[in-house]
Amino acid sequence: MRIILIVIFSLIAFSTFGYHENDISFDDDEIICIATYELAEDFFLQMKDPSTSEEMKKRKQSLLDKYDEGHFPQEDIDFYILEIHYAWSANFDFLPPILENCRENIS
Repeated sequence: MRIILIVIFSLIAFSTFGYHENDISFDDDEIICIATYELAEDFFLQMKDPSTSEEMKKRKQSLLDKYDEGHFPQEDIDFYILEIHYAWSANFDFLPPILENCRENIS
C-alpha cells in the first residue's frame, strides 16, 4: 500500500510540474531575446552597421549555445520575429526597450 501511495504521489508531482521526458520547455524571455537579436542583426546590417549587427549575432548565439541544438524550435523563433516586427512597425520605438531588457536581464 505504501509503494502504491509513493507511485501515485510521484505521478501527481511530475505531472503537476510539467515533467515529460520528451517535452522541450524553454524560457519565453530567452526565445523573445533570440528573436529580437535576429531581427536587430538584420536591421543593423541593412543600416550598414556591421559591428552592431555582429554584436547582435554574438548575443543571439550565446543564448542558443546554452542549450542543445534544436532546443528552441525554429518555428517558434520565426513566430516571435514576426510578432516583434509587427509591433516594431506600429511603433518604431518598440525595439530599443526590448534590446535593452535583453542585454541587461537575459544572458
